[in-house]
Amino acid sequence: MEKLHHKSSFLKVAVISLLLWSLVGFILYPVLKTFQVSLITEDGLSIRHYIHFFNTQSYVIALKNSIILGVLTVVVCGFIGTLLAFLVHFFEMPFRKTIDKLLLLPIVLPGLVIVFAFVQLYGESGLVTKTIQTLQTLLGLDEIPFKLSGLSGILFIHAYTQYIYFYVNVSIAIRHIDRYTIEAARNLGATKWQILTTIILPFIKPAIIASSIITFMTGIGSFSAPSIIGGSYKVMTTQILLSKANNYMDIAATQVIILTFVSFMFLGVMRHYENKCRFESSVKGVGIKPQKINNPVVKMILMILAFSLVLFILLPIVTVFMLSFVKPGTWMIEIYPKEFSMANYIKIFTKSRSLAPFINSFIMALLTAILCIAIATPASYIIVKTKFKFKIMIEALIMMPWAIPASAIAINMINAFNHPTPFTGNQILVGEYILLPIAYFVSQVPLMFRTTTISFQNLNNTFIEASKSLRGSSFQTIRKVVLPIITPGIMGGTMLIVIRSIGEYTISTYLYTVQNKPISIAMVNGIFEYEIGLAMAYGALVVVFALVASVFISKIPKY
Repeated sequence: MEKLHHKSSFLKVAVISLLLWSLVGFILYPVLKTFQVSLITEDGLSIRHYIHFFNTQSYVIALKNSIILGVLTVVVCGFIGTLLAFLVHFFEMPFRKTIDKLLLLPIVLPGLVIVFAFVQLYGESGLVTKTIQTLQTLLGLDEIPFKLSGLSGILFIHAYTQYIYFYVNVSIAIRHIDRYTIEAARNLGATKWQILTTIILPFIKPAIIASSIITFMTGIGSFSAPSIIGGSYKVMTTQILLSKANNYMDIAATQVIILTFVSFMFLGVMRHYENKCRFESSVKGVGIKPQKINNPVVKMILMILAFSLVLFILLPIVTVFMLSFVKPGTWMIEIYPKEFSMANYIKIFTKSRSLAPFINSFIMALLTAILCIAIATPASYIIVKTKFKFKIMIEALIMMPWAIPASAIAINMINAFNHPTPFTGNQILVGEYILLPIAYFVSQVPLMFRTTTISFQNLNNTFIEASKSLRGSSFQTIRKVVLPIITPGIMGGTMLIVIRSIGEYTISTYLYTVQNKPISIAMVNGIFEYEIGLAMAYGALVVVFALVASVFISKIPKY
């Protein structure tokens, strides 16, 4: 018995040591290394690079633009996402279940695919743009009323891809609003405005704050839209890539640290505000029922709005699929493509060079998921099920990448692993195949951690104790009790990570090599080489994979 206890204690120490080694080596150490690089000059340690940054107008403008973009993204997406959440879940909207599923589509669609779809629709030579140009005379317009470029163009794309954070969180909050609390307020003579301001808004405020945090961080870390349609609107992510491309790694490191600092500052402020604004209903009842709309005019307006939303959401996806069948070299001058074929798909699946990016992305996405499972699962167990002294440190380390923009993660990887380190077995990883999936892992591990943490919270200790009391071995307890409960969460997290990794673009831009060129880079190359059909075929394959995976996730049983 004593020998088994000793063996179990040794195993726990080994797991915790390996976990801390991994988190410090691949999350904390790269951040510290980048900070060190930003301070190194010819004369030793100095803040000269920071002084240079704030004395260089283009850098300051890029920083200001990034902050403005982040704040405006929160405002625009907050308005759209919250409004949609109320329309679908607070009111009895026509076809609400179908609309709800469609509104969730952007969460599984890679941002790069959406950016290119919008360019093909609303860009200078886009389908919608060309259509409007032909109608200019009839409409009496001197110029097209919109332009998909600069700040407005980026926000337009952000509105499509990032409202989802507000929509999901506020929808959940609305479904949990206590119906009895509202009824009690009505019985006491409260007006609709008073109910809205004193009950509903305070109840959903935590959801809005949580959504604001992730939306701001996604906004200031946005790279696909600013790099492709940003034009003269320069932001920090594009400036970091420019510095890296010119081999000014000290400047790039400085820019990364400043952008990361802004992100952490916003996180700290919003977390503080969130803790002050916690609201809990004092009446424990049931969730609200969708409110009926008796006014036929309002109902008709909502139906028109519903169909408009469906069209707006589906149009980019339909565009990707339609253009993926465009015959190579045929769509040059005409407004709409006229010749279609399977040539782009045949090229992908018959030419090894064209198929390689898809296979690379799939393999690296699986490697990412495996690494995330290996780290997030024991970390979640330690946080939820043990009294380990330093579990707060483990949680802080594993959640740190959540507040670091993707561009910063990529630069951190370069600075940390461009020379031998103990964490890599004294190997240089820059230029190696494995560095890109490691970087994917660092960016995605907080998501897997949140998923596995919820799974372990659902694991009642009574079940484990009951298994032991029935003389079940540790292996039997894990196989028959623990795994059935935590596996659905792990599988769901795995599929989400594979979806998010397979179309990842920002980190890939910095770290890909000839050996692991991902599908996102192949898409960009296809666009710039005027192989639009081939690029859209890649995008269509990614979308199909994401949709199939999302259906699989929805079928996973919840414990």
